[in-house]
Parts: sequence; structure tokens; C-alpha cells
Amino acid sequence: MATALLLVDGWGRKASLLLAVLCVTLSPVANGQMFGIGRTKKADADVSGRKRAGTRPLWKKGRNAAMAAIEDMTDAAEDVMEDVQDFVEDVGEMVVASPVFAGKVRPALRKLAFTKDKLATVTKAIGDATHIDDLAFLGVMGWALVPAVEIFYELGDDDDEGETTGGDVKKDASDSEKGSTGGHDATDKKKPFLKSIAFQIADHVSQFCRIGLGVYGFDVLEILLASLGFDFRFLDQLSEIFAKVAYSVWAAGRIKIFKQYFISKAVHRPVNDLGRAGIADHILDAALYGLTGFFLLDWLDVSLGLGIKSMLTFGSAGTLVVSLASKDLAGQVINGLGLAASDKLYEGERIRLDSGIVGVVEKMGWMETTIRLDDNVHMSMGNTELSNKRIINLSRTKQSTVTLTLKFNYDDIDKLPKVLDNIKASIRAACPELIDDGSRPFRAVWSDYGSNYLEVQIETHFNIPPISPDYHANRETMLHSINGAVKESGVAFKA
Repeated sequence: MATALLLVDGWGRKASLLLAVLCVTLSPVANGQMFGIGRTKKADADVSGRKRAGTRPLWKKGRNAAMAAIEDMTDAAEDVMEDVQDFVEDVGEMVVASPVFAGKVRPALRKLAFTKDKLATVTKAIGDATHIDDLAFLGVMGWALVPAVEIFYELGDDDDEGETTGGDVKKDASDSEKGSTGGHDATDKKKPFLKSIAFQIADHVSQFCRIGLGVYGFDVLEILLASLGFDFRFLDQLSEIFAKVAYSVWAAGRIKIFKQYFISKAVHRPVNDLGRAGIADHILDAALYGLTGFFLLDWLDVSLGLGIKSMLTFGSAGTLVVSLASKDLAGQVINGLGLAASDKLYEGERIRLDSGIVGVVEKMGWMETTIRLDDNVHMSMGNTELSNKRIINLSRTKQSTVTLTLKFNYDDIDKLPKVLDNIKASIRAACPELIDDGSRPFRAVWSDYGSNYLEVQIETHFNIPPISPDYHANRETMLHSINGAVKESGVAFKA
């Protein structure tokens, strides 16, 4: 019993002792063996022998029953402790059957320990698989190709100039005449190298080779790990995974640049200001990123067996969490596309919001729009918030309005009709962009009695955008014309 208890320590010892006591107490009762009741065959044989030998004293009978009970309790306790020990061993085997780090850290570190023989093996494996000419080719093409092409490009331009200056005087004279008359020399000048086709081709080849050098590095890493004795899943596919992902992302970026270039050419606008075509650019970007992502996920699932579908399968709680978290993001994106598609505003246009904010739209992104205020402070506003505001696009307003309030003395009340006629005539003569065809109001009227002045309202409209420099110049001209008309009428403004 004591030996069995030493197998378990701490709280486990207490629990095992309690379990042993319960089993010892209940087991003999259940089996009918407590105090000689339902004893074994050996005990029954002893009883029969005692009966044959005659009647024994009662104290001997009690002593024999107590000894038998103690033996039974000891045997039952030992059996229970053996069962507990077996259970603990089984649990330990289950835990150790599939460890994550247990027993694996030290062997992995031992693999990283280089010995003379292991170093020779690794060096030989890498040397057999790599070639210095491969690395040299990829390095030269990746970093020296573009500068070399630029040198030849500039030398070719210098040669053309040398041939032109080395010709006869008549050729120079004819060339100068063509240049002065807008001939081909004025337009045949070479583009800058960064805008030439030669640069585009060299740059793409250079980027391709740089990624290839990275793939080569992953090949070497595969060989190194395999030579050290590592053997984990996808070890022999590291370089393939890197090459697939890197080249796919690179190709998507190149396609995006060419797409923006062709869109800008189609709408005759710069790449950074596509106007309404920006909505098509954003939609194509989303489609491009989506196709690239699905292509990579499909390849990982089919070729590597990563089980992408199981990774993307959520329970109801997970789906709810993701849905709530992405609701605002999706709303921002959808409202951003809605703003671009609604033709309310473009990048570079000046707008005024119902809250009084006035500024120029600097950038319309997927999630927010950046507005540059008059004090050159940049303000970012979420697309959902912006779409819920009333927007006045000042850049698309082709006509402007100027309204004034004038005050005159009561002493000039009889001269007021003549003053108003002179004001209107003076404005017509001074402001040629005045709208006076009846489509817009043109008024100079006596509007009210003041406490000690007569109030006159002037309302004019012009075919001049309100945010253009001409607006302020026209307003100043109008003020001068009104002042001249008032002086000509022999009256003065109320101070």
C-alpha cells in the first residue's frame, strides 16, 4: 500500500488515496467478503476444517475475520493503485505521441551544429548545384543592363548630332530652314531615356532577372537545409513557391501600369488625373488583384495540397465576426466607387460641402478622399461620410454672381431713380461678360428704408467661373463702375 502511494505525488496522491479507500470499502461489501461474509474457497475450507476440529473460541474467530478483512483491503488497494499507475502511463503515452516541440528542439539545434565533415558535405552539395556564371549573368542583367542601355542610347543621340554638324553648309542651311519652319528636326528630337521604349524593355528584363536571383537564393536554401538533415513538408518546393508568388505579383504590377497608360491615352488625360475614367481604373485594379489572389490560392491548393477551402471555412460565430468587421470597410469601398461613378467630383476639382468646407480634391482612394483646404491643410474624409453630404462642385460652375448692398442719404431720395439707371448703364458698359439677356436677373433696385439711410440692392450674373482669376478682376471693375455712376449722379454713399 505504501509503495503504491509513492507512485503519485501532490494532489494526485490525495486523490489516489481517497479513491483507494472508497474502493477498499465498497469492493468487499459488493463482493460479500467483508468480515468473512462470502469468503473465498480457501476461507470456506478453513471454516470447514475448524468445524471438523471442534468449536473454536470466539476471540479466535474474531481475530481470523479481522486478518482476512485486512488482507482483502490490502489486495484491493494494491489493485487500485496499479490501475491508477496504468492510467497515468497511458495518458503520458497519448500526450507524447504527437508533440509539437517536445523532443524536437535539441535535435534541430544539433543539425545546425557544423562539423568538419558536415561542412564539407554542405559545401559540395551547394557547389554541385550552383554555377558562378549563372549568378554573374543574373547579377549583370539585374543591375547593369539599364545603365548600359542608357549609355548606348545617349551615344546614339550624340552620333546623330555629329552627322548633322559634319555635313556640308547647304545641308545645315536646309536643316535650319526646316527647323525655323517647323520641319522634322524640331519634332524628331529623341525622347528622354526614361520615357523611351528602350528603357521600358531594359527595365522589365532587369526586374525579371532580379527576381530570378531571389529564386536562385531559395534554391540554395533548399539544398542547405536538406544537406543539414532537415526534412519538413514543402522543403523541396520552397523555391517554386517563392517564384510563383513573386512573379505573379510582379506581373500584376506590370499589367496595372500598362492598364493605366492605355486608359490615360484613351481619355487624353494624365495618369494621375483620369477623371471619370478613374472608376474604370479602380474596378480593373480590384479585378486584377482578385484574379491574382485566386490564382495563387488555387495553385497552393492543387499543387501543394494546403487545403485552402478548409482554411476559408468558418463557423457561424467566425462568419458573424468577419461580417461585422468588414461591414464598414465594404461600405467605404462601395461609397467610394459610387462617388466616382456619380460624376459629382473628380481629383483636382474645387468643391464646397454643406458644412462650409471648401477645398480641392487631392486624391480619391478606396476608403477615403483627401481634400486640400485653402490654407494648404490636407483633410481626409471617409467615403461614406462624404457621400452623405451635399456637394457643390465649384470647378464645374461656369457662371458667377455678384450681389451688393448700397446705402444712400434720405436727402437724395428724389435722385435715387436716376442713380439706379446710371449704375445699370455703367455696369453694362464696363463688364462685357454680364448676362443681360433675361435668362438671369440683373437688378439695381431700391429695396428698403433704413433707420437713417435708403437701402439699394444690386444683383448681377456673369459668364465667368467663380473660382477663376477673372472673377475677382471683373468684380473690381464692377465696383469702379458703380462708384463712377454714383459720382456722375451727384450723390454720395451713406457713411
